[in-house]
Amino acid sequence: MDQLKARLLEPLPAGAARRVIVWHDSDGEFEDRFDELATEGFDGAGVQDGIMPAREVFPRPVRFVKAEDGSLFSVKKIIARDDVASDILLYRRCGRGCLEGDWLADVELYADHFQADYLSLLADELGVANPDEVREALAAHKSFFSAKMRVRKFRECVPAAATAEDVERGVLAVTLGGGTSESATVSAIARGTLCVLLYEGADGLSKLLGKYDAASALASFLERFLGYDGPLCEKGALESLASHVLLTAASSQVSPEALKGLEGHVVARFAPSCVAVLREWAGAGERELDDLYDVCRLVEGECGLPSRFSSMAVAELGELDVFPCVDEAILGSLLSSMAHGSDRASEAHAACSRRRGLCWYDLTSCYYDLLGAIADMAEFRQAHAGGFHLGRPREVWEAYTSDWCAMDSAYRRMRVVYEACLLEGNDAVEEAARLAVSWAEDLYANWFLSESNACWAAACAPEWADCGYVEDVPRQEGFYWHVLPEYAGSAKTCVVIVSDALRYEVAVDIASGLERERGGVVKVGSMQAVFPSVTECGMPALLPHNSLVLSSDGSEVLADGMPTGSTQQRESMIRSVLPSARALRAEDFLSLPATERKALLKGSELVYLYHNKIDATGESLATESDVFDACSDAIEDLVGLARRVCADVPSARVVITADHGFLYTAREIQESQKVGGDDLPASPILRGKRHLVVSGSDEGCVDDEDRSLLISVSMGRLGSDALGFSPRGAVRIKSPGGTSRYVHGGLSLQELCVPVVGFWRVRAGSKDFEDTALASVRVLGEGRRITNSLFSIELIQDEPAVGKVLPAEYELCFTDSSGNPMSDVATVRADLASANPQDRVTKVRFAIRVAAGLPSKGTCILVCRRRDNGAVTWREEYKLDIAFAALDVFGF
Repeated sequence: MDQLKARLLEPLPAGAARRVIVWHDSDGEFEDRFDELATEGFDGAGVQDGIMPAREVFPRPVRFVKAEDGSLFSVKKIIARDDVASDILLYRRCGRGCLEGDWLADVELYADHFQADYLSLLADELGVANPDEVREALAAHKSFFSAKMRVRKFRECVPAAATAEDVERGVLAVTLGGGTSESATVSAIARGTLCVLLYEGADGLSKLLGKYDAASALASFLERFLGYDGPLCEKGALESLASHVLLTAASSQVSPEALKGLEGHVVARFAPSCVAVLREWAGAGERELDDLYDVCRLVEGECGLPSRFSSMAVAELGELDVFPCVDEAILGSLLSSMAHGSDRASEAHAACSRRRGLCWYDLTSCYYDLLGAIADMAEFRQAHAGGFHLGRPREVWEAYTSDWCAMDSAYRRMRVVYEACLLEGNDAVEEAARLAVSWAEDLYANWFLSESNACWAAACAPEWADCGYVEDVPRQEGFYWHVLPEYAGSAKTCVVIVSDALRYEVAVDIASGLERERGGVVKVGSMQAVFPSVTECGMPALLPHNSLVLSSDGSEVLADGMPTGSTQQRESMIRSVLPSARALRAEDFLSLPATERKALLKGSELVYLYHNKIDATGESLATESDVFDACSDAIEDLVGLARRVCADVPSARVVITADHGFLYTAREIQESQKVGGDDLPASPILRGKRHLVVSGSDEGCVDDEDRSLLISVSMGRLGSDALGFSPRGAVRIKSPGGTSRYVHGGLSLQELCVPVVGFWRVRAGSKDFEDTALASVRVLGEGRRITNSLFSIELIQDEPAVGKVLPAEYELCFTDSSGNPMSDVATVRADLASANPQDRVTKVRFAIRVAAGLPSKGTCILVCRRRDNGAVTWREEYKLDIAFAALDVFGF
């Protein structure tokens, strides 16, 4: 009787002189134990005249009194008159109940109560405030509570059970494998049931429920809170229950016609509950998400959903995120249509934006990225449907650097994400993606490269033939004397990073990355590379020199008569002008100890760092197909290298440039896209797949047919009387072996347009200082009223996530005034870069949960928090006015 003893030894309440405890034992199970106590006392030392004297730990005497019919008056007299100094332990053969007509009603009201029957002790152990409310439920599950481990888990799942429903909820949670309060929600119990059916089948669920007589409790639970009254322990139970939950949830996101023929699985008024079950399941963890995926795929097959959704318009599927096959249907429709030339670019972009953040988006995110890239290419085609018709070289150059290069960027992005799609694999979308990529390849190679460069060649051909360059575009050989000073300014240390084959559109991405630096300043320019656009010509052109001369055998280009092929030779060239200057490979610079690296920078006015990621990849036949991946790596490398330099020497300026660009098409070049071959001079001075340099005496060896496909270029720029030729558009010169998809050396915009990106930091407080800020979101519209437990709001991202405006992620949730969640949590990515505000509008859906006993009217608060640190960015008050709220007494 340790519990009784502990009760008697507790300190008395303020003002109380003694303690009275009423021991209820309705079944008389413990009467003998009371009689034993009334004879021997708690310590076994004996009792005199029904009183255990005060001794040892007992500060007051304890009188043992048994209340029996016929003696209630005398019992009351003892307690109220005869002995008001002793603690009283009053034993009654009845349960706590109605006090009407009870002689001891006043005692019952002020006394402490103790019930020692099994169910009462169990209720006390479970922390039940009113045992009489749950006795019947506890009795129905005696076998469950027979194990201490299950009792402990029950307390963890339902720490303060108050009703019979609480008891059944805890029993179901533990039976289905739960052990925390989160596992006792409607969502967790529904999820647990489906997972048992998934892994163990109906027989397994039947055995599990049968152990603890929980089958009827589960059936009642699912019917009450999810509207499901189908089989649970019979064959087909998994398909039946899963179809009900998933299709009922889906019914709130599509029109009734979309699920025509499947109405038997839908109970529309339980849609909010089913939606919340799926959302909480999807957010429970990776393993749980895998289980949900398997259940969804099962229902898709059972109900023929892939073919149903594939025949629906993309707009009808808009925000349906219950089934993975919805994304496949949307992607298949859009990619297939675009592969056949349909104008669906804007619809594709809308779908990409709308589907982001929905349940199964990540499974096909690479295909959405692919769709977005192809849509960008299609929109570029629409914007330039009239072709490219500029007449002056400077106009064409500016059009390329400000606009046309976006097509190169979209094509590069398309190829990178397509490779990811091939690795990811999705049978339902794969063929549509292949066809769309094939269409995009044709668009890029046969339209864009051909027509844009035809415009470029037509504008520049006379000047190329006359002097080998165009007059009104900055030239690479003037980099050191004319271009670099514009970027270096008065900085005491300037670092020039030369990245081999860094194409202009790739450098634009580098500039975007550097613009996100706090206090960072970025300046972007361009210059025309020396022809042939190869490393041997481009590298010396970037050095300080007065003349460049192509050697008679074409083996090298001398700068002021000095060789420039190695890093050491280039350093000698620079040091002839600036004795403190240094030149080294980027990887050697980064491998230096920090103190040496900083000392090198502080002790040098000018440092040239040479980086080679793109050209090293593209020039190898084994890796040329990875050249766009190498571009991504180069972007990361160069942004990091520029940051490192400015961290080591904050006052330093960084200039990133290249020796040449490149052409790349993933599709193999056909023979019809090649020129020359055996008919070209047998021993040219230089020959590559995009350039040919012959001596003046061999000029006649190029026949008229080949000349029509070639552009003539004067080599006087390299101090030679030789003559250069380059194929028009993306045509290659026939040459055995080597790479054919990755090439450079020619006159295309992609090969000749060399980037110049300047980067430096300014201190906080400076007039040029510009801080970074996270992209923000806000609610659109004026209405702040919720009339349905399932509803959507529209958010707009205030500014494009470009430059100093950084991408951010936010979590939004509705709470009550005390901060308790009233809805699921939605994640919103503020990373859209479009300048059009309409493109930055996002629709977010919520399911409001109204707890039992609370009104479905009043106010609630939409809270927006940063996902990375939980900081609240804003709150919006909403009026809650739900006419028919689906209540959930299980804390749902």
